[in-house]
Amino acid sequence: MTRSYQSITKEILSAVSPPGAWQIRDGESWCMVTPPRHERRSQGWKLHISATPASAPAVLEHAARVLVAHECAFKFAVTPRFTAEINSVRANRAQSGKFLTAYPADDAQLRVLAEQLHAVTLGLPGPAILSDRRYRPDSLVHYRFGCFARPRELTDEGFYEGRLEAPDGTLVPDRRDPWFSPPAWARPPFDPPAPAVPGRRRGDPVRIGGRYLVKEAIRHSNRGGVYRALDEHTGDDVLLKEARPHVGADLAGRDARDWLRYEADILTRLAPRGVTPAVREVFESAGHVFLVEDLIDGKSLQQWAADRLNDTDGRLPVPRAWRLARELVRLLGEVHAAGFVVRDFKPSNVVMAPGDAPVLVDMECTVRLDEPAHVAGTQGFTAPEYLNGPGRDAHTAPPAPGPDVDAYSLGATLLYVTTGINPVQAADTAPARSSGDRIAAIVHAAAPAFPALRALAPLVLGLTADGPARWSLPRAAAFLDREPAAGPVRAGPTAADADLDRLIDDGLAHLGDTIDPAGEYLWARPRSLPYGDACNVQVGAAGVLAVLDRAVRHGYTRAEPALAAAAHWLDRRLTLPGRVLPGLYFGRSGTAWALYDAAHTLGDRQLARRASEYALRIPLEWNNPDICHGLAGAGMAQLHLWHASGDERFADRVTRCAEGLLRITRNAETGVDWPLGPEHPDDLRGSVLYGFGHGVAGNAAFLLAAGRDLKRPEWTETAVGGGHLLCAVAERRGDSARWPKGPRRTDGVGLNLWCNGTSGVGTFLVRLWRATHDPYFREYAERAALAAYRDRWRLGPGTCHGVAGNAELLLDLADATGEDRHRVRAAEMAHCLFVRATRRNGRLLVPDDTMREVCASYNVGLAGVLDFLLRLRLGGDRSWLVDAGRSPSRPNDHA
Repeated sequence: MTRSYQSITKEILSAVSPPGAWQIRDGESWCMVTPPRHERRSQGWKLHISATPASAPAVLEHAARVLVAHECAFKFAVTPRFTAEINSVRANRAQSGKFLTAYPADDAQLRVLAEQLHAVTLGLPGPAILSDRRYRPDSLVHYRFGCFARPRELTDEGFYEGRLEAPDGTLVPDRRDPWFSPPAWARPPFDPPAPAVPGRRRGDPVRIGGRYLVKEAIRHSNRGGVYRALDEHTGDDVLLKEARPHVGADLAGRDARDWLRYEADILTRLAPRGVTPAVREVFESAGHVFLVEDLIDGKSLQQWAADRLNDTDGRLPVPRAWRLARELVRLLGEVHAAGFVVRDFKPSNVVMAPGDAPVLVDMECTVRLDEPAHVAGTQGFTAPEYLNGPGRDAHTAPPAPGPDVDAYSLGATLLYVTTGINPVQAADTAPARSSGDRIAAIVHAAAPAFPALRALAPLVLGLTADGPARWSLPRAAAFLDREPAAGPVRAGPTAADADLDRLIDDGLAHLGDTIDPAGEYLWARPRSLPYGDACNVQVGAAGVLAVLDRAVRHGYTRAEPALAAAAHWLDRRLTLPGRVLPGLYFGRSGTAWALYDAAHTLGDRQLARRASEYALRIPLEWNNPDICHGLAGAGMAQLHLWHASGDERFADRVTRCAEGLLRITRNAETGVDWPLGPEHPDDLRGSVLYGFGHGVAGNAAFLLAAGRDLKRPEWTETAVGGGHLLCAVAERRGDSARWPKGPRRTDGVGLNLWCNGTSGVGTFLVRLWRATHDPYFREYAERAALAAYRDRWRLGPGTCHGVAGNAELLLDLADATGEDRHRVRAAEMAHCLFVRATRRNGRLLVPDDTMREVCASYNVGLAGVLDFLLRLRLGGDRSWLVDAGRSPSRPNDHA
């Protein structure tokens, strides 16, 4: 039986005198081993040792004996699975390969350890660590300068980042680039190696293999780069794919180089059938393997579909979708006829050549039909019974994939292409629903909105069906051998009250059961995001507290214990030292807001007083004007607390926020385009983006509310100018409109987001219309809402980037106009959430924005979704905004 990493380490430590003096602690990702009386330095040169899954036990055993003998603290990957993850082809390039980290007491010990660790691991396989410098050529030992502990310094953006102290006392980021980049003042402990290519200077053209001149890096991954290059022998543009040594290695020692050679063999067999690029050459250079293939000049099917869905407002023409389906069936049929199965067929592995001709690329997962092979594929697009079934680990026999695996992938791909729906499903706990049933629920709910999906629905349902009911490719071809039937766009199903009640009840119960007052985070942080402030709205406890408060105020009394526990946990945490940021979502302004309101709901006047005092200490001297991180968000919270408490000091602080915001945006040297005449104030031109969370819309929304409530018409006029600017830069598409992130920013156009996009702009414009009664602003608010509604299937569930936040705009319009059609559309959006929910321990829970996990966090997870659902079901104001102009109504808690 294979020994665990921990058992290897404990066996070595058992020989140390006195026994038990060393500490060994397992964490989420790392196992930390520390000697007695250990005092970790804050920063310095440290050592990393790389390993593959196969070499890791030997690397750990040899290295741990050296490190224990020198009483040096170290950590290692907690499990073999995590070792494989940090070494995989998709791993973070800057962190990959760091199987073991040693923390020397000083540079003298580091030099001794480097030599001894090099000697005991010499000859064992392991990848190069890109962020580090090798101790010697081909050594597993690497070194870099950095922090010795997990970062505890909050950046202006609200995440923890390692900071290094320069000799002059200034702090600089601990950069983790995928190249060696120590601070200029950190003198390396070893002499630099000789240049890899003598005489080549930085910035000179890159020539690979003596003939391929790199023209463009298409992408970089841990496996290696993908490049567009000029073949200087033929004059042709070609595609170069690189594979680094020991990356993605398995227990048999095969790595990315072997898979790239294997892919070249697959392409050689399939290219004559016209379904893949042709291979030009495979060669090795400096230990790296390169595959040279024909360059297919086109976009991936993923990007092709996104562009056309954007251009058609989500309505891909039926004839085009039908032709594409026929072509994809033909491609896969050719692969199967050649005796292979693709296994990882998905939109990003298809390139649309000129004339919209699809070509298969990235074929390293392709294997012989009905021959056992290690399991590979992509969640959501590879048949789940294959991807998650027997053979997914080294302890079970690998299965033999058949053509039905590709049939499922084709169905999932057609669902994505016709709608933009990511078919990934958060896993149910037992008893789990079948994948086919879950996909069918999505198809039936989404089809009315997408004529192309409605036409192809029998095909998509057949290809994604479970077991023997799944359609074969010949049956799919027979279905497509006729003319499609088109139909008009229709409204989809709305969430029934019973469905809403279940999502709310189950979600609140989950929040109550998963609260952890002893933890670093009150609810587990989203694993998809860096460590952030455990007290804020974005990823911390404050956003969840606000939702529990809304629930209790609406009569969900069973949520009151969690509300009280969260409020008192935050009350204690706010007394701890640490940097305080002013923003509403990433700073502590939202925290004070939520805690104050929760205190009143709980009837705890002393807690309310402490929350009020804390809010009055939040710093307002800041260089960022926006809602999420800056003064607009801080000002919104201070305005709410003035209304709630009657304390005039909050009104004074609202003024400070407004004046500070305008000082920044008036004096900035760069900002958004302001294509308006002098009749419209341009005080907000220094905003860097257009959206609500980070730009003009949010800044103007704060000034609009503050100007209204503090009787400052000049602020209101500035907000009106912001509204005219936003309407002027809108991209009208039929009866809807969309907004870019900012000037000359094309990366966000077509996606409807609250923080940086269309729904956030609409959130401001509907409030501007209510304040001015100008129908121009209502028109564009409704155009934004229509775009948000049409995007309901293309986004994740969350508040910041997804359906829940966008649906709030529909409720805003329903409240503002009294027109029920907006509320009906919001209920359709809620149904999107219902059919994507996962079952966990008998509860139906909406997953986070990854669509794979469930997390509590407000802007990316369950809490924000519940906030929308509670408002839809029971009414009430939108959270984190001050909509009603009213005088302070609550007693002054400061008195």
